[in-house]
Amino acid sequence: MRGPYARAEMAPIHERDIADVATRVLLTDGDAGADYVLTGPEPLTQAERVRRIGSAVVRPVRYEEVPPDVAREQTIRDGAPAGLADTTLRFQAGLIGVPTEISPAVEEITGRPARTSDQWAAERAADFR
Repeated sequence: MRGPYARAEMAPIHERDIADVATRVLLTDGDAGADYVLTGPEPLTQAERVRRIGSAVVRPVRYEEVPPDVAREQTIRDGAPAGLADTTLRFQAGLIGVPTEISPAVEEITGRPARTSDQWAAERAADFR
């Protein structure tokens, strides 16, 4: 996989965790007007996320870091507006060297731990083959 900022770190959240939290909040009283920060359970760099996908598909996959201007042009060629490409690149650049905070909200709201990136990758392994 190719992209900029291999060391950009975040805590990706599984989409089913978002859905579970939304369901719980919408169906229970007492959460009206509350703000929640949702994250996955572990910080990962973009390069590590790609390695985890490789583990799920049982073959080596690596992250090839490309310069931001190359990534920008590819993003625009893929159909994204230039402003979105620029905003995404600034966001990713700002994630390098900044510790990622992990939110306990998924577990607090649903009563179970947030799903891991390994679980997400294993569920989608067939999509990456």
